[in-house]
Amino acid sequence: MQIASSDIDAIRQVVNQVLEMHAREEGGQRSQARAEILIHSMQVFAQRGLQRTTVQHLLDASDVSRRTFYKYFRNKMDVLESIYRIFVDNMLLHFHKEVKQASSAHDIIRNTTKVYFDYHVSMGPVIKLMMEEARSSNSALAPHRIRAQTLASEVLADQINRYTGNNYEPLVFLTMLWMLENYSLYIFEDGGFSPERLDQCLRVAVGVAESLVLGEVTPGMLERPAP
Repeated sequence: MQIASSDIDAIRQVVNQVLEMHAREEGGQRSQARAEILIHSMQVFAQRGLQRTTVQHLLDASDVSRRTFYKYFRNKMDVLESIYRIFVDNMLLHFHKEVKQASSAHDIIRNTTKVYFDYHVSMGPVIKLMMEEARSSNSALAPHRIRAQTLASEVLADQINRYTGNNYEPLVFLTMLWMLENYSLYIFEDGGFSPERLDQCLRVAVGVAESLVLGEVTPGMLERPAP
């Protein structure tokens, strides 16, 4: 799958923004060479998968020397982990923003669910590769997945409690996030993106969350659409 130039520009903006944030937190400077390796490696991983991708493929895609590559990364897995961390952190930034701007528990559920799916769709097929890898307990990606889900579930528990007065277990929201994770894999099933599946998953996920957390469902969310 080729990534369109407009999508590359959007990816570059996200990568540069998050790397700038990481540099501030770590007291360092953002490297544009490192950013370009990450940006162009996404398409390689999406096209070839993890096993069939080599460091040379990443060098060719990003047009950097082997010396430059090893200045920033240990191996191809280090690149994939860095990509995953960047987009997890970007999702969490938008997640927190939507929660703070929400004016009701309904808003929190709808807006954060949309952020979750927007994040996965923006990543394209490479997200399926990373999600499957992150679910392996011995993967370098696994701690980032756990961190993101833990932070998101705690924020949801606190903020929805603020509107409903119900002191939900964070595990309730972890369960919802696990559901969303499986929906995201379903959207990219069969190797391609399906807008119809996205619409279906977004609608049903919101309906299930409303039913579970609020005890009520917006009409039409869980019913099969009329043919």
